[in-house]
Amino acid sequence: MTDESTSSPPKRRRRVMPAGRALLVILVALLVWAVLYAPELKRSADAADVGTRRTVSLAILDPLVWVTDHTGLTAAANAAARAAGRDPNGEIGGDSGVDALPPAEPNQQQQHHHKVVKDTDIRGPTPDKQLRVAVVGDSLAQGVGFAADSVFKPFWAEVFKQGRISTGLARLDYFNWMAQMHTIVDRADPDLTLVMIGENDNQGMLYPDGTLEQDVGTFDWAAHYQGRVEQFAKIATSAGGHVVWIGLPNTADKGRWDFIQRQDTIFQAVADELPNVAYFDSWNTFAAADGGYSAFYRDGTKVREIRSPDGVHFNTDGYALLTEKAAQLATKDFNLDPKTYAP
Repeated sequence: MTDESTSSPPKRRRRVMPAGRALLVILVALLVWAVLYAPELKRSADAADVGTRRTVSLAILDPLVWVTDHTGLTAAANAAARAAGRDPNGEIGGDSGVDALPPAEPNQQQQHHHKVVKDTDIRGPTPDKQLRVAVVGDSLAQGVGFAADSVFKPFWAEVFKQGRISTGLARLDYFNWMAQMHTIVDRADPDLTLVMIGENDNQGMLYPDGTLEQDVGTFDWAAHYQGRVEQFAKIATSAGGHVVWIGLPNTADKGRWDFIQRQDTIFQAVADELPNVAYFDSWNTFAAADGGYSAFYRDGTKVREIRSPDGVHFNTDGYALLTEKAAQLATKDFNLDPKTYAP
């Protein structure tokens, strides 16, 4: 006979959600997520390579963003993003490490109509009028900017770090470097601009009229891209400033070598043609003895690691070395006073 007082209670059966209902819950959750984060997703789509995938993404996201904007959901999602440490409306390329430019002076006249017809010397700095150095470009330029803070002496030079990740000259619809360079010239009036850009430009070019030059590497693409490089360099020197255009280094990924070398050929051709523009060849400066990729740099008997593990960027020592050599080229070509950076 079984003692009911000691018997185990009956087990409860787990309620199983029907497959159809589970799928519906998942779809609703995904839809809510897509609606709430539509503005951020659209920003990512705007930055994507021009093509069918980007077009389809924007076709889906544009109406979702319209809905969130007109229902107040965008404001709620933005507040949640800020609480999580993200700025959904932050500047393209981010503002981390980007120095604020001097404020525009009242009734300031834009200075980008000055024409330079020959190479000139960089002015000598004084304690009350420091040399002004701007560093512009993509994530590679960000590294140069941080190095420039230590390479150039604060007593003699002021550095304006303006590097923005994921930007380039091919997609001015994503970030307009032409307009930004005008702003930098007008407000910071740099004596020397260090440019390092192009790593993100292995993609189609979109023109203001909506025309797409999609085939990277064709004669037309290269010609149009060279036109943009020339325009950018002319803006940077338009108020009498000087430019050292730092070419792209080789990478651990050999599949990118043809593109990078094509870019560097364009950069050098523009520098050879324009006054007050010099080209620094980082590929051959930091390549291995056989011309291939190396993460190390030999200086006499001293060997040091200068490249980042990603095989694209430099490490802290590498950026410092790169910036020092760019400054030395400015001394050679433009008579930059070595006291502004020499140890």
